[in-house]
Amino acid sequence: MQSSLSWIEWLDRLDRVLSGAREDVRALARSTSPDALAAIERCKRQLRVLTNDLRLLDRSVLSARSGIEHPDRADNLQRALDTTVFHLGAVASAPSSSSVVRERLLLAIDSALRDSCYEAARLLGPRQRRA
Repeated sequence: MQSSLSWIEWLDRLDRVLSGAREDVRALARSTSPDALAAIERCKRQLRVLTNDLRLLDRSVLSARSGIEHPDRADNLQRALDTTVFHLGAVASAPSSSSVVRERLLLAIDSALRDSCYEAARLLGPRQRRA
């Protein structure tokens, strides 16, 4: 298991990957170039590595909040990241489709990325978010 310092490092990496993914999705919305699709594939690989690392982190260093349906906020983040990876894979593997289908895929990715950011912020808790 890993220490709380590992969580800080992991969350920093997550923040950078999620920010980069949002930029890559914006680029993909403007163009369907092979570079944009390669960037989406890179984001998907990076998020997979982060989700695997999340499974290894020591969750006992996280303070539990009472009265929440899912007290393990790391599980919520895990689900949000898995959904994000799924949507990234869908757009990367989708053949050149109509602009409507592509737009829906990009909106789903953006929504999943926002959910992942939200769950990461919730994982930090109110004390750390104010700092």
